[in-house]
Amino acid sequence: MTKILVINGWTKDGDQQHKDAKCILQKDIFANIIKIALPNSEVTILDTYPEKNDYNLNNFDAFMWTGGGGNIYEINEHNNSQLNFCKKIIEKNKPIWGSCWGMQVIVTAMGGNVIKCETPEFGLSKDIEIINSKLNNSIYKGKGKIFDAPAHHFDIIEKIPSGFEIVSKNSICIQSIYSSARNIFCTQYHSELPYDYIANLMIFWRNNYTAYFTEDEFDKKILSLKKKEEEDLGNRLIEINNWLSQFD
Repeated sequence: MTKILVINGWTKDGDQQHKDAKCILQKDIFANIIKIALPNSEVTILDTYPEKNDYNLNNFDAFMWTGGGGNIYEINEHNNSQLNFCKKIIEKNKPIWGSCWGMQVIVTAMGGNVIKCETPEFGLSKDIEIINSKLNNSIYKGKGKIFDAPAHHFDIIEKIPSGFEIVSKNSICIQSIYSSARNIFCTQYHSELPYDYIANLMIFWRNNYTAYFTEDEFDKKILSLKKKEEEDLGNRLIEINNWLSQFD
């Protein structure tokens, strides 16, 4: 039986905001995807905001890092906790998936660099291109060479760690990276999150976007995301399901 530890990238307050927005917690979205793909697996969720975590990391076969809020280059208790857990997990040399914030935590913990993005991506990343064919028969099997994906981020990867390759990117930023030696795959976009789920969070966080959208532009963005989810037909889940299939 495959045992997977899902590391929650959100703070306690961030989780509460999801609840207030009537949105399922992102850590639970991961758990649900894993259980559908691997019905016989055992999924454990780790929050780094409790005062004590006593999980034995040796008991897990793989690790998956969720999205999160904030900026990993800031010095605070949550970031320190996330980075400390990440370094311990990397030492286990077991498969790791990182989404958005998860990617930024892993990159930072391994010596890369994350910076503020001049053009944030809200709702989706457009025209992502697979520029490295290394994963075409595994994680990106069945994926188009150029695709859109759910996304929401203010920061981007400036420098990837040693031992990683850039797999995909668009005009905004690096979109996915891979280390074959360590079996670590990370995306800046959110393969796991429905477009309309992100739209619902954006509605709750509406005041955060006044510098980026007029009210009319924001409303059109929300409608476009809901339409995008209807048209997606499961394409966004290809990578995460392919990654999980290595444990089937």
